[in-house]
Order: sequence, then structure tokens, then C-alpha cells
Amino acid sequence: MNFKKSTMKAILISFFCFACLLPYYASGQSALIKHYESKEALETDANKIINDFELFIKESGYTLSSVPKAKIQTEPSLIRLDRTNNTIIIPFWGDLSNEQIEIFKSWRGENAEEFFILMFNWFFIPHEMGHYINPIIHDLNPYQCELEANEVAIAFLKSKPENLDKLHFIKESLKVILEILPKIDFGSLTEAEYFNANYKNMGSNPNVYGYFQLKFILDILNNSRDINIKHYFEEASK
Repeated sequence: MNFKKSTMKAILISFFCFACLLPYYASGQSALIKHYESKEALETDANKIINDFELFIKESGYTLSSVPKAKIQTEPSLIRLDRTNNTIIIPFWGDLSNEQIEIFKSWRGENAEEFFILMFNWFFIPHEMGHYINPIIHDLNPYQCELEANEVAIAFLKSKPENLDKLHFIKESLKVILEILPKIDFGSLTEAEYFNANYKNMGSNPNVYGYFQLKFILDILNNSRDINIKHYFEEASK
């Protein structure tokens, strides 16, 4: 990944911040993150997350008519909800292309695999379930759709105390990455307007799309307000 000289200062500062956090990462990282030797093990854990999410929805007073199954399959989009086949497509680190691996290394260096697993084999599974319960058509307002999917994911994950350390780890990681990513020129547009106007082409630029998704997550984690899952079911019924 090439950076303009003007971003070098921010990069150096972010790496200094990361160095300060390194003792925490070193002591807690291996205990927080599970490495997958097989796709079967990943599929089992992914389906458990989906089933736990269904239980979370039931405990919130709602019932899902059906529940998608995890399918381990690495695609350019990495993770997505396949409504047609009622599955969530989930990537496996060992199947990533060299180009995909380099993107994660540019974000997290030697911790690239751990970050990938935590996000794409854990966090983004309930994110996709957020899309499942609230099927806003992306073409109408993709910014709101992605924001709300992240809110649903965090509401679910926060409901289990054992997830709080992982969420804190994500929060600290995202602070570092967002300092490293190239700055986006929104021109006269707001972030939401820029995202919606460029959404269809954004997938070809992982740094730009990554900026939005990671900023969504960090902003929500920085906000202490409780997220009421009822809101998303009410939207889906409109």
C-alpha cells in the first residue's frame, strides 16, 4: 500500500500509540483469538454464533422465521449474506489471495491473521445477521444499512460479558488502523452522501470501504448508549 508523504506523520504517531499498547496485545491476544486449523472447525463455531444470535432475538421478544447457515467459502467480498441460499458466506484465512493478505498486513502487520479472524470469523457474522433481520435495500441507503448492521452486531456481542475483552481489543485496533488508512476527500459531501454515491464501486478499494466499516464500528463502541433491538424489527415491518 502506497502512502502520500503528507500521511507519514500520522502513520508514525499511530505506530507509537500501538507500541504503547503492545503489552496489552501481547498478553491478551492469544487468549482472545482462536486460530482455525480447519474449515470444519470454523463452520461449527460460526453456526454457534448464528444460533446464539437467534436465542438473543428470542430473548428480546421476537422470532426469526428461519436462520441462515454458515458456509465457509472465500470470495473477493470476503463475507456476505446470501439470501437466495439462506447462508452466510464466511472466508478462511488459508484461502485468501496474496493481495488480500497484503491488505490486512498493511493494516495490522504481523497481527494481520489475528485481526482477520476476530473481524471476519467473529464480529461480521452477527453483522450479517443484522442485515438478515433488517433487509433494507442497499440501493436506497447503504450507509444507514451498514451502520445499523454494525449496531445490531454490537448489541448482540455486548449482551455476553465474555465478549467485552474482544470488543475492547477491536476498539483499540481500529484506532490504530484508522490513523494509518489514507484520508478520504469527501469534497462538499457528507460522509453518508459520499458513501451512498460511491457504494457500488467501493468494493474495489479495500482501504476506502474499510475506512467506513471500521469507523462505523469504532464510533458505536465509543458511544455508551444502549441499542434497542426492537427498533430494527419495527423498521423491517414497515
